[in-house]
Amino acid sequence: MHCESYLLDSQALALMAHKDDHGSRSKIVTLHGTYVSKKSPVQLLNLACVRSRSTKLRQKQTACEILKFKQKPPFILSEGVGVFPTSSSKHDTCCWIFNHFFTTKEIDKKTTELTFPTDIKVVVAASLHIIHQQNGRLHTLLSHSYQTQKELYFEQFLFNNERLNR
Repeated sequence: MHCESYLLDSQALALMAHKDDHGSRSKIVTLHGTYVSKKSPVQLLNLACVRSRSTKLRQKQTACEILKFKQKPPFILSEGVGVFPTSSSKHDTCCWIFNHFFTTKEIDKKTTELTFPTDIKVVVAASLHIIHQQNGRLHTLLSHSYQTQKELYFEQFLFNNERLNR
């Protein structure tokens, strides 16, 4: 069932691995609540990309080409929705942070608390430096995406005007 992947939209704040009595799961933190899924974070991200007619692998490859690096790339899930990992997705401690404004507070050298404007707090196993670096990369990627989209719309506008003037 793909239902849980629909929570990975403009309302999503964070996605992380979660273990309980029922086994390994995912916890999805959104502006309107926290949800638990039976699917892993990577499975949910893949499903969210498929909804946008792509794959997580393809989106990561695109991000690597644009940003010119290969380690822990952020990527775009759908129009206006981007996400960055706090560590390699192979690690259980990896948390995926979505493109929302947040403030940071260093708990210790390897732990950071993120506070979103709705006063929702998420503690992640990543240094303050990594969080700021990854967030910057995500916003660079989103900016590039918006600029490319704007250029495509402009080219389409010129093409349509040229056809009308014939």
